[in-house]
Amino acid sequence: MRQRISDVAGCLPEEIAIHRNTTEALASIVFGIELQPGDEVVLTHQDYPNMVHAWKQRELRQKIKLVWLNLDLPIDDDDAITKTFTQAFTSKTKVVHITHVMNWTGQILPVRKIADEAKKRGIQVVVDGAHSFAQLDFRIDELNCDYFGTSLHKWMGAPFGTGFMYVRKEKISTLFSLMPNDKPNGDDIRKFEALGTRNFAAEQAIMTAIDFHEAIGIKRKQARLLYLKNYWTQKVKHLPQLKFNTTLNDKYSNAITNVIMDGMTAQEMEAFLYDKYKIHTSSVNWANIHGLRITPSVYTSLNELDKLVHGFELMAEKINVKK
Repeated sequence: MRQRISDVAGCLPEEIAIHRNTTEALASIVFGIELQPGDEVVLTHQDYPNMVHAWKQRELRQKIKLVWLNLDLPIDDDDAITKTFTQAFTSKTKVVHITHVMNWTGQILPVRKIADEAKKRGIQVVVDGAHSFAQLDFRIDELNCDYFGTSLHKWMGAPFGTGFMYVRKEKISTLFSLMPNDKPNGDDIRKFEALGTRNFAAEQAIMTAIDFHEAIGIKRKQARLLYLKNYWTQKVKHLPQLKFNTTLNDKYSNAITNVIMDGMTAQEMEAFLYDKYKIHTSSVNWANIHGLRITPSVYTSLNELDKLVHGFELMAEKINVKK
């Protein structure tokens, strides 16, 4: 299984530890990296809450300094995004935390460009790949990162409770495991798998999920997701009440799109679509992002997306009546 995952991920089998989700994988990294009081970590307010809380806890306990960026999404400019990160780097910066695909809006960040700038300054790179792995066509070895965590129940389609962490081989011995291990300074990646009782049946199903993923092929899978995104967004973008919190530029977004209707809250939109069509969406109110997240997958049909479009049209009519 580790070999199969590494083949898909683009790294060595001995650089992968099987975990239960992105949060667990990245928490091992957040709490395992050696840092001293005063060391700086650069991250954004738009990162995933569990990772934000993990870094805040480490700051509280060990007096490291968190340097916060506030991204004004969407952004269609690699250089602008990279500059936002590099301007925050100082001689005290030891780690940069990069979310590859923002779960709130689907914004894709130029990880490699940010990582290259970080490496020039001796800064370690942590990547949250929860929504990029098995959705986007890339390999971990192309990102120039030191650490990477992801869930396999998302875009890989494996069962809940499956994921993995990647640690660059030369970093393994310097990274402490979150769970106790008899060789905390060891260089065997399996020290990060001392998780206690685990759901081995779910983990074995990872192999079947990889079979399905490879039967489609990542290039076709990414193309399918882009097609679905473009299909429904092109049908609703003319609505004057609708605002996109996600760029429609395919370079910076894929399956995930975040929108808001002028005259409705995200929670009202979520309730409307579920009550009328049983369409499951997710309302977002985090940092400076307020909207409804729409996330089709490869199995979503055009008929289902037509219902979504009709739902937006009805919401627009409802708003006009109120006015």
